Amino acid sequence: MSIVNHPAERDSLDKILESRSSIENIQYVKDLLSATSSIICILNDKNQVVFSNDILFEKYGLDLERDVLGFRPGEIFNCVNADNDTGGCGTSDKCQFCGANTAFLTSWKEKRQVINECRIVKHNGAHTTQLDLEITATPFSYAQVDYLIVSIVDITERKRKELLERIFFHDIINIASSLSGVLQLYPLLEDQEKAEYLEIAHSLSDQIIDEIKGQQQMLKAESGELDVNPADLRVAPFLKKICDQIRFNNAAFERKVHTSDLTGNARFRTDEMLLTRVLINMAKNALEAIDRGEEITITAKYDTGSLRFEVHNNSYIEENVQLQLFQRSYSTKGKNRGLGTYSMKLIGERYLKGKVGFTSTTENGTTFYIELPENS
Repeated sequence: MSIVNHPAERDSLDKILESRSSIENIQYVKDLLSATSSIICILNDKNQVVFSNDILFEKYGLDLERDVLGFRPGEIFNCVNADNDTGGCGTSDKCQFCGANTAFLTSWKEKRQVINECRIVKHNGAHTTQLDLEITATPFSYAQVDYLIVSIVDITERKRKELLERIFFHDIINIASSLSGVLQLYPLLEDQEKAEYLEIAHSLSDQIIDEIKGQQQMLKAESGELDVNPADLRVAPFLKKICDQIRFNNAAFERKVHTSDLTGNARFRTDEMLLTRVLINMAKNALEAIDRGEEITITAKYDTGSLRFEVHNNSYIEENVQLQLFQRSYSTKGKNRGLGTYSMKLIGERYLKGKVGFTSTTENGTTFYIELPENS
């Protein structure tokens, strides 16, 4: 698939400066744009910025000529998808799902105001962060030249708070579902099995308490930093705990969960609660993607010096879905879903300092993984 949403061609800097000079001659335009607390940009027909109010420079520490004029919005905000060899912002395959790009295209085509939310994954040093923006694109003409007025409101903090609350309820429901499955099965067990299942139920109830404590930490973390509490763990009992927790989840009904420890029960150090959250979400997504009678495998192994946990099934993720995985709130399952993959990335990379990713092919199925750094 190779979908290009906007031509790669651009106007020269001289033409950009000519457009900027022309717009500055519009009476009161600078005063009007300076009177709003929103970022206001004016784009030419190639979606390049030819004019902006000062809010953009002040909020993000940008320089007009070095960072803004002639650039497209995704390039200004350092979007990972704008760093490509197809022509920059608006030209990669993933750009077809961008809320800003869609707003620009629709506004140009239909000659009307369009309001969209936009999620930008941006480079931030060695890691990436997600920026949530509300984009309003409005077409206008001046001196027989077409432009877009684009209002940009940063709603990242509001979205972040909403999302963390929803992740909490999402994960609590996962664990409570497992606990409910154990308790429903308990009266049907033989006496020799009941002690084991009571132990599992006790472990799940402890996990619910841990989740509540973790959420309290998240809600108190104004800067987005979560307290991480590393402890020494062994791989084999940790995998057993993950398996016990997920196999009673509704998603595991008539499906099998296998574990494979290829580390020789190695000792490792990490935050057990947070890593459990990541792997449970991987396992639940893997179970939901397969039919009854099929299985998933949770594996621990060493890979290029890192401890790697994998969750594998034999299903294939369609390419259009692959392009949007790990985006906040994206899901093929409906509204208010899609937190699982995003929380894997958020917790696994920002807090556990690992690397979270996946591979998916028709031949080999799908594997989600988290690689933990040594001595994490």
